[in-house]
Amino acid sequence: MATSTPRPTLTAAPGTDLMNCKDHLTWRVEGGTRARPIIVTIMFLEDRLPWERFVAWHQQLCAGMPRMRAHVQESSSPLRRPHWAADPDFRLGQHLQHVTVSGKGTRRDVLETAAALAEVPFCQSRSPWNGYLIDGLDDGCSAYLLKISHSIADGVRLREMFLRQVAADRPTAPSTPSPTAESPAPAAHHRPRRRNAVRRLGKAVQFITQALNDIRDRPYPIPPMKTRFARRYYTTKVPTDPFKSAAVACGGTVHDALVAAVAQGCHRYHRSRGTQRERLRVFSPYAEPPLTARVPFSPMGNHWFIVRFPLRADQPDPRRRIREVRSAVQVAYHRDAADWMGAVARISPLIPLRWFEAGFLRLCASHDFGISNMPGPRAPLSIGGTHAREIYAIAPVMGFAVAVTLLSYRDHCHVTVNIDPDVIADPDLFARYIHDSLHEIGELHAPAQPASGDHT
Repeated sequence: MATSTPRPTLTAAPGTDLMNCKDHLTWRVEGGTRARPIIVTIMFLEDRLPWERFVAWHQQLCAGMPRMRAHVQESSSPLRRPHWAADPDFRLGQHLQHVTVSGKGTRRDVLETAAALAEVPFCQSRSPWNGYLIDGLDDGCSAYLLKISHSIADGVRLREMFLRQVAADRPTAPSTPSPTAESPAPAAHHRPRRRNAVRRLGKAVQFITQALNDIRDRPYPIPPMKTRFARRYYTTKVPTDPFKSAAVACGGTVHDALVAAVAQGCHRYHRSRGTQRERLRVFSPYAEPPLTARVPFSPMGNHWFIVRFPLRADQPDPRRRIREVRSAVQVAYHRDAADWMGAVARISPLIPLRWFEAGFLRLCASHDFGISNMPGPRAPLSIGGTHAREIYAIAPVMGFAVAVTLLSYRDHCHVTVNIDPDVIADPDLFARYIHDSLHEIGELHAPAQPASGDHT
């Protein structure tokens, strides 16, 4: 697979799937002792799902994603990245399990079961993913849990995996090239390029200076070395249309409104603990770099662009918070923004894992929270013919201790809060503040009615 920044010295033999730099970064961090960059998806289904249909659905899934039928082969040289090689001994049954939810089968029990399953490490000789059919829910329905290594794909690629069946039913409109796409570059185009390079270099220096200052102002302690990776999952949902209307009315996007709500919940938690923070720092992955030129979509791998920006902590007006987030994003996410995480990924193989992990987690720990937003379909998705009632995507926590993910599905925004209880003293309270702030924004333009969704 071609990487976003190909280098002739890092090519693989024909027919192999070479990890790109960001794939390799997540793979290395996963092998450390303080973080586990694993993506988890939980679907609450509308009915019980027979095991046979569950297995058949995964057979089709693996056929479309070769990395799910491959294992990682490490390189003997730090200058060469690992690659994915087809596993001749691949057996689907080794990746699938049928489990019964613990407790009484409540939503809280399902989330605790999911967190416990996510903690179990992958078998090193197989492709790093597992699928679980969960029964025993108090409503008589099934749930589905997918646990997959971030080195296989990022959240956008995994989302596309589930959207294929929806896209297949839609007519494809012919693509119309933009007028500038085929226009020849002017003869003096190298001058703007040189000026852009100088600006980017200056911004890179500014970023490094700011990052070093931020590391000394961490909101939470650095995660300790662990033999386990305990997590607490919380879910809630808000109606999509009122939430989006509130964001647009304030001059922002759904993502801006999400960041504003989480920032307010974070501020309330800090205040309840007697912590005074004038500004919060946000860690947010975007699907692609902020460039006008587009590259063909890759069905696998990691192609995110990390944006980090500060926010005023004590802004009480939700409308102003959304506008302030929009301004902060525009400052951080623009065509001259440096892909600093891409640079880190390229040099990481040259740094011993213990040192790299310590520095990487210190940088992540300088953020108050990480946040992701993935638009989903209005049409229902299904697993083995059984429709999903709710879908929650769970991003990993890596140093910043709190990761929030929004996945819009059907007519609701499904929000998951992933908290490291070894770092956050009262995760239940933290999640409650985020829940309340989300619904406050959702009700800015909503008709008077009971709040949608439960906090669990």
